[in-house]
Amino acid sequence: MRGLGGAPAVLAAVLLVLGCVSACATSPPPPDPPARPTPTEAAAVGALFEGSATGLGDHYCSGSVVDSPAGDLVLTAAHCVAAGDGTPARTGMSFVPGYHDGVRPHGVWTVASAAVDPQFLAGGDPDFDVAFLTVQPADGAGPVEDVTGGFPIAFDPGAGDAVRAIGYPDEDDGPTVRSGVTQQFSPTQLALPAPGLEDGTSGGPWLRAGAAGPEIVGLTGGYEQGGYSFDTSYSTYLAGSFAALRDQAAQAPG
Repeated sequence: MRGLGGAPAVLAAVLLVLGCVSACATSPPPPDPPARPTPTEAAAVGALFEGSATGLGDHYCSGSVVDSPAGDLVLTAAHCVAAGDGTPARTGMSFVPGYHDGVRPHGVWTVASAAVDPQFLAGGDPDFDVAFLTVQPADGAGPVEDVTGGFPIAFDPGAGDAVRAIGYPDEDDGPTVRSGVTQQFSPTQLALPAPGLEDGTSGGPWLRAGAAGPEIVGLTGGYEQGGYSFDTSYSTYLAGSFAALRDQAAQAPG
């Protein structure tokens, strides 16, 4: 009797499973996340401002959005955010991608954290003049890379590349672009003979043409914080070890 009495319950369970299998087989897969835009100089390069979104103040350095899983990383020079005297890197300033003539075409992004190599923090070593900033929207929504796209970084790029160097001179209300060919200044530094990268262009990217689009091979900074002469600029050589600094920044709370 026990077996016969349980038959309706068993039959109901079987029908429920069959119905679930049928329904599950016809359920559409979850949609793919929207593709991020292709980065361009006009969108993914921007200016660093001293103040917050409500009071930007003056721009004083440059930066670029770089590709990352969370889409919230900006590359700049370490000397733009750290004094190199043992004190921590500063945060709270603003990044404005695509800034020009007072216009903020892609919004304002607040620097929430900064990853800087300990050797720069301790003594301002120009061979480590690289910083990755985690940014949050101050007047918009979504990761910055979803808005502007992000450049890939070509670690260990070598020298002899034709590049376009972009940055924001202190006295200008828009970016300056200079072209040249990178040279190996030392094992840890690249040089770029391209007059016109003045104060304020520090942190701006050096872009070469890659197989999938522009990629970063350097950034204004390094030796003499980018060079005392505007005729030649410098970059810390982006050795593969800097990938660990990028990954550290990617794991920082943002």
